[in-house]
Amino acid sequence: MKDQQSAIERRVMLIGGMVYLILGFAAWVVYSLSGSEAILLEGNYNIVCAVASFIGFYVISIRNKATKTFPLGQFIYESLYSLIKGILILGILTAALWENSVKIFNYLTKGESHEINTAPIGGLVLLSVTLSFALVWYYKRENQKTGNRSSMLSTDTKGAKIDGFLSLFAGGSLLLMIYIGRTFPTVGFLQYIGDALVVLIFELVMIKEPIHIIRQHFVELVGGQLQSEKDRTEIINVVDSIVPQSFNVDEIYISKTGSLILILLYIKGDHLKPDLINNYRSILENELRLVYANASVEILI
Repeated sequence: MKDQQSAIERRVMLIGGMVYLILGFAAWVVYSLSGSEAILLEGNYNIVCAVASFIGFYVISIRNKATKTFPLGQFIYESLYSLIKGILILGILTAALWENSVKIFNYLTKGESHEINTAPIGGLVLLSVTLSFALVWYYKRENQKTGNRSSMLSTDTKGAKIDGFLSLFAGGSLLLMIYIGRTFPTVGFLQYIGDALVVLIFELVMIKEPIHIIRQHFVELVGGQLQSEKDRTEIINVVDSIVPQSFNVDEIYISKTGSLILILLYIKGDHLKPDLINNYRSILENELRLVYANASVEILI
């Protein structure tokens, strides 16, 4: 199952990276023709996602390799990948928030205006929305093949969704605002700052996604408890279903680092023979690996 999941993830990362490269360069070209800051934001976001996907492709190839430093495997790089990607996305959104807030302020206080050439934007919107939501569907479908256990694909599904809505807001809403601004003089300001307003609206809607990604994977990196209540309940049910009668499970600690699930069982009881403990640990680990490919169990007395 490990090899199957890794093969799926590597294929998805490679395809996703190529798609993001196409979208990123296309957005940069359209930005150079249109002068739209919203389109620039989209292009920067896509390039970050492309680079992250290619890094993810490499991370998947090394995560299962045990070293002296990481005897259980280098799964920490999965969490680090997702954390850095979340930080980069948040950084791009924050920079865009500042730049476009300044743009609106300068228009209101100094009368500085910046007209947008809308001609090349429509084609980019159609391309970006189509490919972005196609990636969302593709990531979800491939993640289902892993039992929805891939943290990298879960992160990238959210990223593709952000990109799809970014394309829709940055392009579709921008075209609508500029059209209204040019058609109705009373709201003529929209043709000058509609671009910035679109970015700010998008920020309000989507800013929570990278924050959620950062929080989740920061917890993983510092060794916190498994955050998914669904997975925690499922693991505890498996433990309870096959625990020997002579074992008294005092406490269960479950942590997640990338796709590694580490279960520590603290047990009490009489006549806890090493052979019995090792046999139970092996049975439990094999049972869990039917669902969690990289599950590891340790028992402490």
